[in-house]
Amino acid sequence: MRSTSAVRRGAAVLLAIVLGLSAGALGCKSPGAPSDAGAAALSPVPAPAGLVAEAFLPTPDATWAKARALVGGSAALLPSSAGALAASLLGLPITVASEIDGGVPVLGAAVEAADGARPRAALGIHVKDGGRFVDQLTRGEGARFRAKPDAATAIALLEPLHGASPVALGVLGNYLLVAETPGDLISLGPYVARTMPQAQVPKEDLAVEIPRAALEGPVLKAARSAWDKARGPDGAPRATAVPLGPMIESALAMLGDLERARLTLVLDENAHLRVSGTPKAGGGPASKASADLAVGDVKPLLDLPADSLVGILVRDRAATRAENVPRLVDALAGLVEGDLPAAERERLGAAIRAASDARGDWFAGGLRFDGAGPTAFVRAAVGDRAKLETSIQDLLGTAELPPFKAALQREGLRVSAGKAALPLLDGDVRRVRFERTAGASAPAGAGGAPARKGPQGGKGGPAAQGASLPPSSIELLYLVRDDGLFASVGNDPGAGLRSVVGALQGERLGEVPSMKTALAPLGSDIAFALVVEPLRLVASRLGQPGAGDTAPVVIAAGAAPESAGSPAAFWARADVAAAAIRELARLGGAF
Repeated sequence: MRSTSAVRRGAAVLLAIVLGLSAGALGCKSPGAPSDAGAAALSPVPAPAGLVAEAFLPTPDATWAKARALVGGSAALLPSSAGALAASLLGLPITVASEIDGGVPVLGAAVEAADGARPRAALGIHVKDGGRFVDQLTRGEGARFRAKPDAATAIALLEPLHGASPVALGVLGNYLLVAETPGDLISLGPYVARTMPQAQVPKEDLAVEIPRAALEGPVLKAARSAWDKARGPDGAPRATAVPLGPMIESALAMLGDLERARLTLVLDENAHLRVSGTPKAGGGPASKASADLAVGDVKPLLDLPADSLVGILVRDRAATRAENVPRLVDALAGLVEGDLPAAERERLGAAIRAASDARGDWFAGGLRFDGAGPTAFVRAAVGDRAKLETSIQDLLGTAELPPFKAALQREGLRVSAGKAALPLLDGDVRRVRFERTAGASAPAGAGGAPARKGPQGGKGGPAAQGASLPPSSIELLYLVRDDGLFASVGNDPGAGLRSVVGALQGERLGEVPSMKTALAPLGSDIAFALVVEPLRLVASRLGQPGAGDTAPVVIAAGAAPESAGSPAAFWARADVAAAAIRELARLGGAF
């Protein structure tokens, strides 16, 4: 019984917080909704201090039915109505489920916590008659609660007669209010039940409005904190985060310069998540970024090889790349010990700047699997072929600079470059080889690199435990032509390079029906797009290439064009196929 109670309490708290944070926008009263006599006499109240988000689920019953259909399988065993689901999660008698009105919006609001913890939230669930609902819970032989009126807010707090409730409950007007604590219920409940029902109902299944104060305050703070955790102790990004450093720093600057943001979810045969952000007036970082953002269609992604299980497209302008050069130099300089000398820093910056100027405004990459393992490949637009070839050679030459050479030696790595013979490909194919030095795998004290600590803090890493070692060398092959920079790395870079070059005249991703259908809605305002076949990817990693159902997941971002004097608005979207949702639910149920 204790474990069941704990699970119920956790689920109920999750319902209150998650729906409160991700359930909707500004209103509750929809045209034709049932009369709300109890709440009609309650005048609106001001928004609570530190408001982070207003959330709203317009049609609880209909949305819950769509969710059950999408998940399938074991979801059929869950309650069939939103009212029965809420009663079960909140520890209420199932007899009151019919009193919960699944045709009227569920509302939620969240505020910033004073101690910097997760936001405090309250949820409002519409009931057909608030007074009758309280009576059913507090009167008669089956009563489970007592009603304790709060004089300041007129909320009827529901206190359990026996044991403890998984969450704080109360009724105000015709709304059942849910929060994690009674204090949250009292401070947020009046706004949810008295003010939010007056606003317009959005059309989506789920909607969240995030105001300016939240974006430039707690939201930005949380995002920056997450980025700081990815950085080294001296503030420079760790090696794995170096390529993302300039992009993330730019995104953080834009986040704090948004007037508002909106998140929506639409469920049909698949799930569609949308996020949009409107820049502040005044020409700040967000306005500048939206105007300068390089956007276009999805064609470079569709031109990747047909067997790609992952595809990515990134667009950027020359001016944006130039602005990011110093940040990238700083990030790479952070990988060496001490300060990078001025001469080496200048050489590194010149090489990066030249490569940035010479390439075009987009690159696309993909990942394929064969029986032996993964191979990644890239195709990028080329602006100046000769300059790009020279700048790549200069970049590779920086690996021989003493500070970077020492950093590679500490990691037990050696880099070499040269020509590669790859028949049937037009152009000068070149090879870059990353090799582990002999000392990299030697025990500490035997002239090799110090042994790395294992996950338990000891010195028994994967090698010591008998696990398979990583390859002793990795090769990257690349080719620069007028129609693109092509590169491949992984298990079979030769096959990968042939594949990405040959896709321009051969089998392309755009000819795969499921991929074409998934990518077609993206339009022509794309700055970033990612498509993944998760089920086929998992099957390939399990040694079954070609197996697995097709279930594309698409993530994309861009900027809508300016209209009526308004700046271009940022947008992002995620579209998840039903088969992927069902498999995720199945795997989750297994644990």
